[in-house]
Amino acid sequence: MAIFEKTIDGDDINQLTITKKFDAEPFPSAAGGGAMTVKDEQGSLWTFKYKVKSRNKRVLSGHWVHFVRNNRVRVGDRVAISNNDGWSSEAEYKIEVIRGF
Repeated sequence: MAIFEKTIDGDDINQLTITKKFDAEPFPSAAGGGAMTVKDEQGSLWTFKYKVKSRNKRVLSGHWVHFVRNNRVRVGDRVAISNNDGWSSEAEYKIEVIRGF
């Protein structure tokens, strides 16, 4: 199950903005700002910069732009980030692109 899912809009192409109220930090390994490693469906590893802007706003940047280009993410696609449930020793999280219609 995804920790976070979002339909990509025009502002999310350069950095992914997460505006959702969480009861607890959704990405504890990067809490307080830092880096998080994710693995995509092709097995590529990405390091995103993670910044907590406020209680309800977080931003992913860094390799995000390269991930968007490499995976041909477009406005209207959905991005889902899930915990590593033992499927990889290389990444903390899994990222999936769900194509829009």
